[in-house]
Amino acid sequence: MGAKIHPTAILSTGAEIADDVEIGPYCRIEGNARIGAGCVLQSQVLIGCNTIIGERNFIGHGAVLGTPPQDKKFDLECQSWLEIGNDNIFREYATANRATGEGKKTIIGSNCMLMAYSHVAHNCFVGNEVIMANVATLAGHVEIHDWCVIGGVIALHQFTRLGKGSFLGGFSALRQDLPPYMRAAGNPGAPGGVNIVGMQRRGFPIATIRAIRKFYKLLFLSGLKMDDAIAQILDLHGDIPQIQEIITFMKSTRNGIMRPKNQADPDDSDDFEGSIPMPGMSR
Repeated sequence: MGAKIHPTAILSTGAEIADDVEIGPYCRIEGNARIGAGCVLQSQVLIGCNTIIGERNFIGHGAVLGTPPQDKKFDLECQSWLEIGNDNIFREYATANRATGEGKKTIIGSNCMLMAYSHVAHNCFVGNEVIMANVATLAGHVEIHDWCVIGGVIALHQFTRLGKGSFLGGFSALRQDLPPYMRAAGNPGAPGGVNIVGMQRRGFPIATIRAIRKFYKLLFLSGLKMDDAIAQILDLHGDIPQIQEIITFMKSTRNGIMRPKNQADPDDSDDFEGSIPMPGMSR
């Protein structure tokens, strides 16, 4: 079966298209772009040069992927890249830029959903199974690790990071890192507990969730210095891999770790075994 390419679409010389790709009206594929098997491009999609797209990606109306970065340092002769994995959904007018720097990459993993008007800037890393809601905006060099959920109308400052399994609420602005498995919201963003719902959905044991909550309390609510909080949690739960993940993440911070705005504990009960949301509930 050959590719289904609308007669109004423009494919530049050097573009590589898998045999079963569907390309809708008025799309443009620039040279040295590669689109893998099973991909669907709706109308008016632009795929820039040096863009590598994996298999079974859905790219909605008006999406723009792989164009030069919005960075004054960028040289138009630079051979940088946008690399996208498999099974992603890019909704209407989502955008992602290739990197600044010779041979550098902007990377988006697999099984992600980038909703309408979301933006991934140059040199960003977006992991697997990430959800970015409408108008979620990443500045350059941002890192979004696996399983993160990012609410609508948010902005992340350059070089900030969201740790694995974290949740950032809508209408937030983030200037510092959010550790794994925690949740935050606000402008400026501040932690507001741990992402219990996300961990439950991933099938985390109750003991692991409680250990992460204990770590949160030691870090942010106990008045301890960070090193002392880490030492205590290692004594209590150092054998839990997720605790080690959080510690490794925090020790590698560049912008610092965000702090809560108050000392109240938003998750002051351990009675959450039966609180798994019903199917279809958002979060």
